Amino acid sequence: MHIIECHFEFSGFDDRLVKAGTSVYLWNLVRQFRDQGHRVGAVTPAHGLLPLLRERYEVVDLDWRTDDEIPVRLDPAVWPDQPETVRVPLSVRAHRMTVDGIDIVLLSGGLLDTHPDTFHPPADLKGHDLTYLKTLAFQVAAARYVRQRIPAGAVVHLHEPVHHYLLPALLAGHGHHVVSTVQTNLAVNTKVYGPEVRALLRHEGADTSVADGLADPPLDGHLERAMRAYLPRTLLHTDSPERPGHDYLPVLGLVSRSVAALDFLSDGQLAHALTQAGTPFEQLFRQLAVRRELRARTDLMTVGGCAIGDEWLDVRRSDERRRRTLGSLGLDPELPTLYHNARYSVQHKGQKELFRGVRRLLDEGHRVNVLLHCLSPLPPKDEDLAALERDHAGLVRVRTDPMDTPELMDWATASDFCVFPSKFEMDTFLMAMGEAMAAGCVPIATAQQGMRHFGHTEDLDAPGATGLALPRSFRVDDEELTEAVRSGVLRMLTLWHEDPKRIDTLRANAVATGRGFTWKAAADRFLAVFTACAEGRRPADATPVVRSVLADDGGDPLPAGHGRAHLAGDTVRVRWQGSGISRVEVVPATPDPVVTELTAGSAGDLFTGEVPGPARVLALLVTGRDGRSAWHALRVDGEPEVRATGSKVVYENRWMSVREDTTVRHDGTPGLYGVVHKPDFAVVIPYSDGGFHLVEQYRYPVEGRYWEFPQGSWEDRPDADPLDLARGELTEETGLTAAEMTPIGHLFAAYGYSDQGCHVILATGLTQGEPRLEPEEAGLISRWFSEEEVWRMVAEGRVKDASTLAALALLQRHLAAGRADRSAAHDRS
Repeated sequence: MHIIECHFEFSGFDDRLVKAGTSVYLWNLVRQFRDQGHRVGAVTPAHGLLPLLRERYEVVDLDWRTDDEIPVRLDPAVWPDQPETVRVPLSVRAHRMTVDGIDIVLLSGGLLDTHPDTFHPPADLKGHDLTYLKTLAFQVAAARYVRQRIPAGAVVHLHEPVHHYLLPALLAGHGHHVVSTVQTNLAVNTKVYGPEVRALLRHEGADTSVADGLADPPLDGHLERAMRAYLPRTLLHTDSPERPGHDYLPVLGLVSRSVAALDFLSDGQLAHALTQAGTPFEQLFRQLAVRRELRARTDLMTVGGCAIGDEWLDVRRSDERRRRTLGSLGLDPELPTLYHNARYSVQHKGQKELFRGVRRLLDEGHRVNVLLHCLSPLPPKDEDLAALERDHAGLVRVRTDPMDTPELMDWATASDFCVFPSKFEMDTFLMAMGEAMAAGCVPIATAQQGMRHFGHTEDLDAPGATGLALPRSFRVDDEELTEAVRSGVLRMLTLWHEDPKRIDTLRANAVATGRGFTWKAAADRFLAVFTACAEGRRPADATPVVRSVLADDGGDPLPAGHGRAHLAGDTVRVRWQGSGISRVEVVPATPDPVVTELTAGSAGDLFTGEVPGPARVLALLVTGRDGRSAWHALRVDGEPEVRATGSKVVYENRWMSVREDTTVRHDGTPGLYGVVHKPDFAVVIPYSDGGFHLVEQYRYPVEGRYWEFPQGSWEDRPDADPLDLARGELTEETGLTAAEMTPIGHLFAAYGYSDQGCHVILATGLTQGEPRLEPEEAGLISRWFSEEEVWRMVAEGRVKDASTLAALALLQRHLAAGRADRSAAHDRS
């Protein structure tokens, strides 16, 4: 097979020239292709380095060149001092050098020789310096070289769509099999200027229709405008504001139309690109053109994957190596040790939360060694890092200069845990974490989709668990993640001291998982994809991941709840209640919105606050304790008919509290209101074989025994997820477990005097086990009844529980809706 790796940065053949991890990735990959007998080459810019390369390698000048001026359309809003169309000189020559049997074609001249120190033009040049168009010039030059010099039938492997969005369309129809690998998690809706794309495609004789029909629908509802205003700060979505002449195209949507396969580094990265599941962007993403384009081409989607360096596959830990390494650093080898290795990027890598969380732990008196390698061109001026190192000089060691692999291996093998609190779903594989695990570090890391292949989880008893998952984060300076780092590290330190066998099991799993990611395995997957493309088969069948991603899409419920907002003078008073929620924010639908976070009540399930009025509707961003987020629109009512002027708790025990509110009506009439507060409870409908499992127990307030559905609340966990609560109550009272739990409604138990809510859950696919009754449930019995018997018991007064009767009514509505949906589907077919 003939394989051409075409990328803007292909310098992994020389460690002195590496600017980013993609170069290392590519060099490892091409050597595997070579070792398996394939013809492999590369096409890349020379970046002004030809004189240096001639000193180190034999460089041959080829008889290929191109001389032209290419028309580049510029967005006047971005380039105000430039004409609408600029003519960019493209005078390029080709050169070749062979390194380790791999032919590397270097394209040099003009823009391609600018920025030799960084390769990529600095971002601040956009809008005023035309050398910013270097990547664009490379795309045109590379397309011409490949069309003219690379024979049909070759695989052309591109990397990072934002740097090659023109290339697939420019190569279309020339007989090459073009595969695009998405290397990083830039915002999935990252866009490029439409007139620029069309002008260059037209100039190169390519089909311009590939750029048609990629506009997003109007996103002008209040909730959509609030999302668009808020989401840029999460780095998940870059909004392109509508304005006269606005015409931007989603890069991934454009690229996906012209490639033979669209590849990703991990199944989690693919899942994130296709679903944005659980993120603040998920609901807006469902409306965008890029989602439609990706969903229409899932048969092209593959996971070639990534790997760790071969030298990490057999690294050995020993007590002697640990003592030597930590001793040389002036640290106590008898203490547990934390390790972190990444480039210095305080927000992307979650390092601000790492520094603060670890310092908080050390301030509390816990003793643990901390090894931090945060690679930076210059020593960072970071107050949090400096304070951590200064205040705990006996425990913390920091390096920001380059460390070679043997040094990093010493640090990793001397450590017990590796901490990677990465944020914003920007990591797509995270080689450093895999290397640390291969060296025996137990991971403590965020539950990013792009890192889920490493097997860390909240449930440390799960089969194959490698370490602890922290909640995902999409926030700058995230206090909740800071506290999660502190509490997560403390949890693992406690295990290290109290249950070393558990740590040994996690470590063994971590080593096996980390060492499973080899370049040989990655190359084999890519070759399977390339072969499928060459033979005209579905690439997705070569690495069948996308089916499971689509099957899981939407499987977990987003954070929900219910609330009310009402106008009170010049302010809007907001109330939101729900289980499993950590944060509720009100987001204005204005540019650069000032977000108001509601205050959590003592029970943890009620959030209240005020925002400036007037307003007709509010946009709420609700975040769950697991890091998942969902948006809700909340209508604003007028002034409430009755409002509180004062409140005091008059009675409280572990199950409930009673408060007494002084009130006033619209007409000024004062009043007094007693409110009973209890946590929400769950009513479970165990449905099987056309009947129901009911329980009977003695109810003290009414001095009688009655039949009812299993139900209850957890006073010690008032914020428990309703489905978890329902599962627990079902098993506790009946011994049943359910294969499927379906929420079918939310009710108030008695809103004349209480704010308690009731979640109604349908349980099906039942399996019998042993009940686990609490002391208060002594005498409770459980039985199955047919539906006919249950209604007879209602008529006879043997079922008198209001929530049970309401649940039966909701079930009838739920079943009727299901029958209607099936009937409509049958009619359509």
